[in-house]
Amino acid sequence: MNIYCLDAEFTENEELLELSVFNLKGEEVYHEYYRPENIKDWRTDIHHITPEMVADKPHFRDRKEKVEKLLGEAYALTGFALGNDIRVLSRSDVEGLEDMKVLDVKDMYWYMRGREEGLSPFSIPSLLVCANNLGLDFTAEEAHSASADTEATLRCFNLLWKEFVEKEGAGLTDEETVEKFHASIDEERGKFIEESAKGYVKVMKNGPYHKLKFGRLQEPEKSGMLFDVEVADRFKAEYELRKSLKKKEVPGKTGAYRLGPKQLEEIRKYKNTYNAEDSAWCKKILKGMGLFSF
Repeated sequence: MNIYCLDAEFTENEELLELSVFNLKGEEVYHEYYRPENIKDWRTDIHHITPEMVADKPHFRDRKEKVEKLLGEAYALTGFALGNDIRVLSRSDVEGLEDMKVLDVKDMYWYMRGREEGLSPFSIPSLLVCANNLGLDFTAEEAHSASADTEATLRCFNLLWKEFVEKEGAGLTDEETVEKFHASIDEERGKFIEESAKGYVKVMKNGPYHKLKFGRLQEPEKSGMLFDVEVADRFKAEYELRKSLKKKEVPGKTGAYRLGPKQLEEIRKYKNTYNAEDSAWCKKILKGMGLFSF
């Protein structure tokens, strides 16, 4: 199975500066620096590439076809937070990447190690931290060179992939193992999101008004706290309750309500169920309204 591991360094406005590609044997099959055309901010402190280093290098557009052909040979691509690299390559007119299998080492680390540590799949540590947590020798001085990052990522991939195959890939072909990995990641990420959506509707008395709070954890009773209600999806609860109580909102006081016994009883009896699509939609709407509570 042909898998390529890659890492790209790019400017603030996402012009490619460097690309490194390794095969699974640990051989660097492609490496090149590029001279950007419309650079706005070098951010040398991040990628350590100076204008002098690329002054005589080609523009990426002059190497695009070569890169496109090379990556097109792969069955799958791997990397760390690979979505960023794929986005920049796609924006640089490299075609076909959206159809390729992706095995992100960031996801692999979360699935094989991070879940047990209680990590969120959306806040995985840096490559440097992950590599060292896996017992690999990778220093801050080496990080952010495309070649060094790609080699370190590949070492992480090989270690984590071997663990996954031994635990969950017995009797499967390479292609079936890739599909199994994607299915496992999707399932566990879905479970994490569902569990994270659970929470409480909290009703507070604030002078002559009432306030609603929506949070992940149940707060200890304190002054002004009337009651709380456990819900399967606190984001859906916030959207639905704020919408239903809109006419009870105090003018000029966002989030403050005049609630009578009827409305308070309705909140006490409020229940909901979790649906991934509905929850994502409610979170998006709440963010847009500036009403996202935690």
